[in-house]
Amino acid sequence: MASTDPVADALDELRRGAQALAARHPDLDPQVVERIAFESHERLPRAAEERRVEQALAFAADRLDAVARAGRDRVPGEPLRVLVESIRNDGISLMAAAYLDALGGGRVAARSAGLNPAAEALRTVVDVMAEDGVPIDGAYPKPVAEEIAHDADVVVAMLVEHPLDLVRGQRLETWDFDDPAGLGTDEVRRIRDRVRRRVVEFLETLPA
Repeated sequence: MASTDPVADALDELRRGAQALAARHPDLDPQVVERIAFESHERLPRAAEERRVEQALAFAADRLDAVARAGRDRVPGEPLRVLVESIRNDGISLMAAAYLDALGGGRVAARSAGLNPAAEALRTVVDVMAEDGVPIDGAYPKPVAEEIAHDADVVVAMLVEHPLDLVRGQRLETWDFDDPAGLGTDEVRRIRDRVRRRVVEFLETLPA
């Protein structure tokens, strides 16, 4: 008989997801993996309940990948890891991370985060990105995680100050753009186009 308790169902799904993540990272303590999975669930905005477990496990996977890389030497040819931060992670930082991945030709692996993440991405931002052929339907706001922040080669701060100390070899860039929240579609398109141009400029500085 199917459970009628959504909380219990979510906990069960999280446990199963944590077991799968532990299998991906056999060198990590399974209890640490489970803790990060459940903590990731707690740290996501509660308003995003419908997809929260799925998002929490994706967030935990990114954090665990960063933990697994900690302290090891960089693999030649490995993509540049970029973390893009904004206030709510519902607009400009999602745009920038999506363009970095889409236009980077495999040279960049981008993540985004917010200091005070919103419940969901701005609808206008999702719409104008789809117009440009770079869909972000699966993107979701998430908080700044120390593991991911310290794993980044470059931190891009958009309208915020990076909340953590930089680690050795890390570079900080500041990109200033208008906040798309509350703006009309045409204005959000203009912001999108400026973000795209800034990403292209950034990518042009990277080795071919």
